[in-house]
Amino acid sequence: MSQSTSPDQTSSSSESRSDDSNPVKEPLPTPTRGSKEGRRQLPPIPSPDTQLAMASEIKQRQNNVPKDGSNGHGQLFTEYKLMAEYNLLMTHKCPGCYAIPSALTPLIWHGVLFIRQGMYQEGIFRFILTIPENFPDGDCPSLVFSFPVFHPLVDSTTGELDVKRAFPKWRKSTNHIWQVLLYARRVFYKIDTKLPWNKEAAALYDNEPEAFRKEVLKTVTLSKEKMEEPVKSDDPHILRFNPLDPSVHEEVRKKMMSMQVSPNEPGGVKPGLSWMKPGSVQIFAREDSANA
Repeated sequence: MSQSTSPDQTSSSSESRSDDSNPVKEPLPTPTRGSKEGRRQLPPIPSPDTQLAMASEIKQRQNNVPKDGSNGHGQLFTEYKLMAEYNLLMTHKCPGCYAIPSALTPLIWHGVLFIRQGMYQEGIFRFILTIPENFPDGDCPSLVFSFPVFHPLVDSTTGELDVKRAFPKWRKSTNHIWQVLLYARRVFYKIDTKLPWNKEAAALYDNEPEAFRKEVLKTVTLSKEKMEEPVKSDDPHILRFNPLDPSVHEEVRKKMMSMQVSPNEPGGVKPGLSWMKPGSVQIFAREDSANA
């Protein structure tokens, strides 16, 4: 005897089997406009004490940021950059210019300029190059002579050279210290009187050349006298000059002039056979020993 099954029971049983085999997640209820779940809630307004603490923390962080423009690299970055600048100075030609960093700080370089021709010929000008602490992100270095050199671009009181004329804005990607030293050398060979720091020198150069030459001669003479004076400094790297001592320098000078190396010295090479007598420039000056 068969049992009859109602349609409701059949459908419910099939649905239960389908739910067991392929579970389907019910969709989440959509929040209504007035429900709290659908609202965007703003953070609570901090109390006055909390605002004061946050402002104090931000100010402290700003104070901890390096003010030297080193972008957090610090002193090591600056010293490394200055070492690279000094290597560039040795590879670029700057005739008559000698400079060396101070033993006390790499931000100060001692230097001397020897002028070999022109109005300032035979002038010997000692100077100090001061580099900013935030180099190379800061301003251009300053160059001050040991005494006020009579020149249109040199301050008559402090002896400082107008470096910003050539470097109005220091660009670390293109500007280098060797260029500053080359500029300091060039101003003695090519004189510029536009916007001078020493107006008296500029006026004499433009209007009274002979009077300007006399003042320049005084400056050159004074520079030689300054070089003979003892330097009062504890810096072992400062450039010092002593009078020429023939007993010490004559032998070295002769070797430099002759440019000869003794065969007994390391690296010395014995001269080869020659048909020329020593001291003679005539070819075949030496007689053949077989016919002698």
